[in-house]
Amino acid sequence: MAEKTTAQNLRFFGKIWGSKSDYYVVEATGAGGEEEGGEEGGDAEPEAGMEAPGTGVNKFTYFVAPSSLTEWTKLPDLSPSDIAASRQVKVAFTGDLNRDIYTNPHFFG
Repeated sequence: MAEKTTAQNLRFFGKIWGSKSDYYVVEATGAGGEEEGGEEGGDAEPEAGMEAPGTGVNKFTYFVAPSSLTEWTKLPDLSPSDIAASRQVKVAFTGDLNRDIYTNPHFFG
């Protein structure tokens, strides 16, 4: 993973147990400007309500994988309102990043 990212510092953050698969989590700094298929150039303005990569709630970038030997997935940047909304949701982890999540109140992330 280290050779496929522009991250300056990588550290093992932890493991989250899921019902079908587990997540291994890596925390990185300096990995904000490497969106796949995204805008070119590092001077793009963040969307409304979003904080710039490397600051605020996006100070760190997180990668997850079901195993240390599989492909790592970069988790998207968040806004402060995403964090506030996620604190109202109670969902068990499954280990499937593409699974639809149905909650009340509705969570758009």
